[in-house]
Amino acid sequence: MLLKGTEQLDDLKSFILDWFGKYDKTNGVPEAEIPPNLPRALRELYKFAGRWKDGSDGHQENSPEIFQHQDCLYSIEQLIFDGDRITFLEENQGNWTCQVESRNDDSPVYCDEYLLRGDYTEEHVIVSRSLYHFLKSFCLQEIVFGCKHLYAIDEATDNIKRLFGASIEEIWIGGHYIAGEPTHSFYRCGDALMMEYFGDYWLGYNCDSPMALNKKVLSSMKHRKIN
Repeated sequence: MLLKGTEQLDDLKSFILDWFGKYDKTNGVPEAEIPPNLPRALRELYKFAGRWKDGSDGHQENSPEIFQHQDCLYSIEQLIFDGDRITFLEENQGNWTCQVESRNDDSPVYCDEYLLRGDYTEEHVIVSRSLYHFLKSFCLQEIVFGCKHLYAIDEATDNIKRLFGASIEEIWIGGHYIAGEPTHSFYRCGDALMMEYFGDYWLGYNCDSPMALNKKVLSSMKHRKIN
């Protein structure tokens, strides 16, 4: 299932439903509680999964736990409204934040991560012209890092594809996130999800014996168990 970069979240929602295999209306925020000045893509995401719990520890009440394993999507209650900008996401240690424009359905995404890497005069700069595109990269990243079984893989792309063979499926390729350029690609291998992330590879799954990921494949990889 290859996600499209067009201005919609339907394909991401379908993937999430298939990946987790269950859904409850309490996973989303009631529309009446969603600020109307949020861009359409964020309103859509909060309505669908803004309170989706996964049993993680350390998250605040009403938070979307499935999107808080590496970086953190704020809960509706945590959103910061400052003039014409809304802060909606932050790095896991609070080193940088992301913002969107209030009352602009076509808002770009702004981030101040650049301040960590050089001398810039603007606090937040545009890192993605499409909020929909940005959210797909972010949500898939959090799903991988939230997997019950997570491995860091030290392999070349071609070797990984060779090990999985025909079972590997492209999900989201060349996704933009905070760097302003393609940094994230995702592949599905049965019940396992693989992410290429700033040049590193991560493999995650939730079941004990995922399809297409047998001991022979895993033993052929140079990997480190994280979870």
